[in-house]
Amino acid sequence: MENVLKCFIIDDEKKDRENISLLLKNYCPQVEIIGEAWDKNSIIEGLSNENPDLVFLDVQLGSITIFDILEELETIDFKIIFVSAYNQYAVEGYKYNAIGYLLKPIEPRLLVENINKTIQLQEKVESKEEVIANFKELYSKIHEVPKISITDSRGTHVIKIPSVLYCISNGNYTTLIRKNEKEIVISKNLKYIESKLEPFGFFRIHRSYLINLDQVNTLVKDQGGYVVMSDEKSLPIARDSKKELYQRLNVI
Repeated sequence: MENVLKCFIIDDEKKDRENISLLLKNYCPQVEIIGEAWDKNSIIEGLSNENPDLVFLDVQLGSITIFDILEELETIDFKIIFVSAYNQYAVEGYKYNAIGYLLKPIEPRLLVENINKTIQLQEKVESKEEVIANFKELYSKIHEVPKISITDSRGTHVIKIPSVLYCISNGNYTTLIRKNEKEIVISKNLKYIESKLEPFGFFRIHRSYLINLDQVNTLVKDQGGYVVMSDEKSLPIARDSKKELYQRLNVI
């Protein structure tokens, strides 16, 4: 088969290695899986002996330092697709040169896009130093705390996005309820706040409430439907928001 990619999978969780393997077999016939690894010894041995074209590399590998592993290799002549379950916000809209990035759980559509990108860049050669520099840039983005700035009549509020549990409308004002921090009242309406936070996993469940989907503890279908947030606060769901909310939360 033309343009066959020899692929190597690195993840310390067996179920995640199996998941990537299954997705590749189902959606990417141009990929041949030649091996997998889960700890430092198996990673270095596999990458040195198997000569892959493409490596799926989990960003978090327990106590293993990925920098140390990459540094120990004599050459890095393969493309890398990083996989992570962490901080989807940090890489929103961020472009990487010859590095792919997938968030767990992996969406098949995005997997196919990354494979096609790898095929297009297969002839592009980067030095080991360039690959490591690109990875360090990505790694720093993944681990930084995403923030937004909102300016109102009292000044500019710098807000750490993961700290926001939900937002409550009060006419032309919005109250931001935050985890382990004081609530903030901003002289902007909820529609404006929604435009700022929607790209970061926030969803308007009601004309009065905008929630952080990562902070939902329970979805209750009784009494018209409501969510229980991580601070145990119950918030109602508007009828016309239910279908999309269930989809966003992967409710079966």
